[in-house]
This record gives sequence, C-alpha cells and structure tokens, in this order.
Amino acid sequence: MSFKIKEVSAIRIFSNDIKKSRDFYAALFAQEPIEDLESFVSFKIGGSCFDITMPDSKNPHSQGGSVGYWLVDNIDAVLKKVEGLGGKLYRGPLNVPETQRTIMQIQDPTGSVIGFEALL
Repeated sequence: MSFKIKEVSAIRIFSNDIKKSRDFYAALFAQEPIEDLESFVSFKIGGSCFDITMPDSKNPHSQGGSVGYWLVDNIDAVLKKVEGLGGKLYRGPLNVPETQRTIMQIQDPTGSVIGFEALL
C-alpha cells in the first residue's frame, strides 16, 4: 500500500493564552481568523490553516520541537513587525545556501515559536 503527500494542510501551535496569541497573529498576518473559539483559533494562510489551541498532556506548550516555516518575500519586514507587536527573534536569521533561503524563528508574546523563510 502506498500514499502520496499532497501538501501541509495545517500547522498547530499550543498557547496558554489563546486571546493574546490570536490578537498577535491577527495583527502579524493582517487578517482575522476563520474560526475563533475560546480554546481554538484558526487562520487560513494560503492553502494551509494555522491553528492555535490550548496545550494538554500530549501537546505541552514549549519552545523548539517541530517548527513550521512560512515563505515570505521580505524576512526583515516580518521581523520588524514581529518586534513591533511584542514578539522577538528566537533564532537567526540564518542563510542556508543548500536551499537558497534565509530562515529565522520568532517567539510570540506567549512563548510559542514559528518560522519564516525567504529566498536569498
């Protein structure tokens, strides 16, 4: 039996403060969520969903681990906006010659980490 991977359908982060995370990402992405509940928020970014939910025993709130990266046209502009919204640089920016990209990770005001990358 075989299968074919089509695309990333969703990236999910875990936050102890759903409203604070929602407000940060709504401002960062300049869009409102497509689903906005007390313990779950979802944004549609391109063809993927970006979800924020409460941590639990199987998915604790943490930094590191798996990190999703959003491809952007201007990584410096992203960092400036992140910092203006109360987030901070977590890692990078790093040039990755093998993929011809610059990558960075940011930490939002609740401590969650996501990544961004841009073509060199």
